[in-house]
Amino acid sequence: MTTKDLPRIIITAVIMTYFGYALFSHWSEGLEETLKNVVMLAVGFWLGSSKGSSDKAATIERMGQ
Repeated sequence: MTTKDLPRIIITAVIMTYFGYALFSHWSEGLEETLKNVVMLAVGFWLGSSKGSSDKAATIERMGQ
């Protein structure tokens, strides 16, 4: 983890906390589906091509310097 990842982690945690609170305090099927989609989006980013592409760009940038 780098310092560049910290804002992403904070934003992800805030969104997850907000939807978790909304889900448990005002449960509805719509909120449950939204929470599931947010979780899949966050996992997809951290494990998917967006993160890999970001890491690759950073590596190329370091090699050029």
